[in-house]
Amino acid sequence: MASLFSCAWAGKPGGKLVYCSYSATGVAGMGKNYCELVADPGTDPRIVVVLNHDCRFAPESRAEFPACAADVKDLQEKLEKAQVYELNGYNVDESITGGTIYRIYMEYDSGEKINARWYGHDIKPEALAAYSLIEKWFAPWRSRLEEQAQDI
Repeated sequence: MASLFSCAWAGKPGGKLVYCSYSATGVAGMGKNYCELVADPGTDPRIVVVLNHDCRFAPESRAEFPACAADVKDLQEKLEKAQVYELNGYNVDESITGGTIYRIYMEYDSGEKINARWYGHDIKPEALAAYSLIEKWFAPWRSRLEEQAQDI
């Protein structure tokens, strides 16, 4: 199987984190799950969780939760410590059938953006570790939405 790989290495972004998300998009009709931190300047930070977006087999669940400046700072520190910014431009797009497309994306008030995406095999361990870190950070809010969906 052929794999297309590109990577544009970037230095540590300047400024404050204003947006961070991770997503997993399944094969056609299987939907997309994502979580995002939205911390635009001048607004109260919030966490958005969406499960089963555009899924043919399950209803979409969506919720927003308030966050605070300490949450934003905590995530920014974790991202910097793990040097997630080094994944900027990471892209693996393998010609396969089935599977899941994974993406991590961040924006800073300096205008800098970090974007990494992969679909296939032989993914860099650093990409998997970064995804896991971000997914784990969002886990409490995602669990709250999953619990709410079960109560319906």
